[in-house]
Amino acid sequence: MVNRKRLDPTESTAALFGAKLRKLRDEAGLSQAQLAEAIGYSNDTISKVETAAQAPSPQLAEHIDAHFGTGDTFQELQPLAAKEGIPTFFRPYADLESGANSIRVYEPVVVTGLLQIEEYARAVLSPGQHVNTIDLAVDARMNRQRVLERKEPPWVVIVMLESVIRKEVGDREITKAQLARVLELSNEPYINILVVPDGAQVFPAAGFTLFTLDDDPEIAFVESAGGTGRVIEPAPRVAELRRLWDLIVGSALTDVASQNLIREVMEGL
Repeated sequence: MVNRKRLDPTESTAALFGAKLRKLRDEAGLSQAQLAEAIGYSNDTISKVETAAQAPSPQLAEHIDAHFGTGDTFQELQPLAAKEGIPTFFRPYADLESGANSIRVYEPVVVTGLLQIEEYARAVLSPGQHVNTIDLAVDARMNRQRVLERKEPPWVVIVMLESVIRKEVGDREITKAQLARVLELSNEPYINILVVPDGAQVFPAAGFTLFTLDDDPEIAFVESAGGTGRVIEPAPRVAELRRLWDLIVGSALTDVASQNLIREVMEGL
């Protein structure tokens, strides 16, 4: 009890979620370990959620409500808490990503977030992040990947430059593990990962994503300087980006050749 982190529920929704959970747990006379065992989670998860170091998952919120008989209280807070590790400018992207039927990503800098392992994400996100927010930012990125676990996941095509897979991020072991994850996901029937080889026609340095939602026209998200970006609604500019996308894909290796190149780079680390 002496080393307990003080909680300010007004700081954020994640902090409010954690404060409410701690209060209920204390009133029930349960330790974090006892609650974790009762609802089927690790002690570490309960601790991090209570201190807002980790965003709660939808499943955890549901189990907490069921255990304490709190109706939908925690389930209603969960989506807001989960978004807080995502920068404000990027939240429209995350919303589009979570509801899209198809996602087409052009990535010229690093392995895209949907494919990142935790260690790689931490290395990418750490520069410029306050030490108190990095855990929440990494967790939010990992939560985004749940879209790939849906019963009917979106069709995903990711095109990245060869320089992306050759770039060492974190250290060699992290980069090697990341490339292994990319290869693993490339075997999923709904994911295509293509590499544009060095020496191909030069394309814009900024990445972009094209989303399809149901039968609606495509919507684009274009990355900008400083890690920011903006959504582009259906307009001639989206059609221009689709034409650019087609040109980029036309310069990429086939999926099999891309896998072979990724494997070659990974084995050479």
